[in-house]
Amino acid sequence: MEALLLAADPASPWMRHLERAHERAHAAARAIGDESAPSAHLAPAARRLELGIAAMYDAFDGRADRSTAINLAHARLWDAAILLARAGLPPALDALRAACRELLRAEERLPRVAFASRVAKELEAAAELPPFHAIERASLVPSFAAPPVPEPEESVEVVALPEPTTFAELAATARLARRLAEQRPASLAPRRPSPPPAAPAPVSPPPGFAQPPAAPLEDSEFIRRWARECFDEIGMLGIQRTPLAGDAFRTSLPLEQRLVRTIDALAALGSPAVAYLEPLALDAPIANPMSVFAMSLLGGCLEGRDALAGAERVLHRFGPNDPVVAGSFASAMKIAPNPFIPGALRSLLASTELGCRALAVEVLAYRGWLTSAELAELADDEDPGVLALALPALAIARHPDLRRALARAQQHADPRVQEAALAAMALAAHPQASSAARAAAVGTLGERALLHLAIVPSEDDARWLLDRMNAAPTPTSVEAVGWAGHLAAVPALIDLLGSEDEAIKLAAGAALERLLGAKLIESIEVPPDALDDSEMDDPDPDAGPSRRTLAELISDPRFLPPASSTETLEIASIDPLRWRAYWSEHGSRYDPDQRVRRGNPYSPSISLHELDRLPLGPEDRRRLHRELAAWTGKVTHFDPHDFVLVQEQSLAAWGSLVKATAETPGSWARPAVR
Repeated sequence: MEALLLAADPASPWMRHLERAHERAHAAARAIGDESAPSAHLAPAARRLELGIAAMYDAFDGRADRSTAINLAHARLWDAAILLARAGLPPALDALRAACRELLRAEERLPRVAFASRVAKELEAAAELPPFHAIERASLVPSFAAPPVPEPEESVEVVALPEPTTFAELAATARLARRLAEQRPASLAPRRPSPPPAAPAPVSPPPGFAQPPAAPLEDSEFIRRWARECFDEIGMLGIQRTPLAGDAFRTSLPLEQRLVRTIDALAALGSPAVAYLEPLALDAPIANPMSVFAMSLLGGCLEGRDALAGAERVLHRFGPNDPVVAGSFASAMKIAPNPFIPGALRSLLASTELGCRALAVEVLAYRGWLTSAELAELADDEDPGVLALALPALAIARHPDLRRALARAQQHADPRVQEAALAAMALAAHPQASSAARAAAVGTLGERALLHLAIVPSEDDARWLLDRMNAAPTPTSVEAVGWAGHLAAVPALIDLLGSEDEAIKLAAGAALERLLGAKLIESIEVPPDALDDSEMDDPDPDAGPSRRTLAELISDPRFLPPASSTETLEIASIDPLRWRAYWSEHGSRYDPDQRVRRGNPYSPSISLHELDRLPLGPEDRRRLHRELAAWTGKVTHFDPHDFVLVQEQSLAAWGSLVKATAETPGSWARPAVR
């Protein structure tokens, strides 16, 4: 009989304990790195932590016998705990106590059957989605910062500390060490500087060379050079793959394919390149969104818990409370395929840092990984940022606690929570979605509620939006009238094309196009590098007005680059004469009692067409997704952040839902949802 072989499931109980031990060990490492006072014990403790965490990676990924690796990790963490007790660092010691407890539980719950062995296979090029590459390599060993070790002081008597055997004794040793440290002299013996290295002897160039030729590249240097090229390319593509204004979402496909090919290329460089990634990302002096994204995506596309942990260390190095850093990390985690991502995110969710918790909720909700119990807990969360992210997830899941969470959110003082409640009500096709949005618009949320009302309006709501626009036109109120779809707004919008406010004129033209679909489009040319030097500090204010390009301002006059080509952007016409002529000719064919979109009586099919075919920005497409949910009473995943292939799959799923929905074109009544 063949032996039963189990796959190592990251969601299994013993893996969850190992994940929590991993998180606590890193918390201890961060506490060591935050300490500034020199210590003879903290640097050795950090080295033992590194070895203990590397042993955890052997257990996670099966690079060694898992039971042996867990026991080795426990031994290394215990050694580190002894050193931390002698250094008198209670926070790190508490974290290690919890880590050791979790390791014991992981070892107890480890299945006593054989696991399927790791099978080496050749790398295969990916298709159109981020790949998951398995590379034969040893587990990565992290590197943790620690305060310097002081020079030995002959004048200070060394006190022998007792050898602890339990964590209770360790805590007592830590208190004693802290007391002794406070009694020591404040000044330490100055470290004698090391002599400078001897200068290399000059080398004469060979015949025919002005200088000695560069030495040939070592294999390791060649790999690092190309790993850096791939790393920078991935970071750049991650930032640039969002379509530009006026471009359809499918124009991102070449950039996404290039991104996938670059990940393939880096994986082909092998284990030395993988080991180089984390030091490369940490080398940045300040937070760099491209580096954070590149490290996060690569950690999520390479097999192993250790690769993903490198991305987490980069996140903590630059600060999860920085929106730029957290946004780049979350952007990668939303599309990466590493199976350890859910466990890593739940470790962040359990963190005491608000930035970590919000980031975890954002990605877990985006990928549909939040359990019913987690959603119920998040419905009562006190952090406004977390609650705002959880509300749409509660709505998509049609969770029983949604009603209670919405009641809290509508009375919340934070505008983010109020706005998230309106989005959640649209996604849930809530019968009170329009009344709640209208109440918010006259309350503290103000204009931020208008577009939420415009996608779920009754006919009375559409007239109210028109009256509000007429009373005090703003770009947002004009845009909302275009989304609402009432034909009575057409004359007022045409009148606004004569406004002196350029933003209102552009919004009015776009609103008329959304209402009537007249295809009255104008092409405007935008010089990409035009710059008015009056906005800069002009060293010669008497030289008179001028308009120079950025290239002229920063380039040597002898080496000016060639003139750049202008960019062409298509916008809805803002010529009132053209719109009046169109309305005079075609206005009589419309039914004034119907809701209209793109010149047709509105139905969910039109929202789906706009989502699929029109060159709209990400926020407009997210709004259309909520509109579809509100007017069909159904919902499925969709987000413009997804790769093009995933978006097309989501649109196909929406197509099936819309086809199965009874549509009444032009009706102002939304379907009743239980």
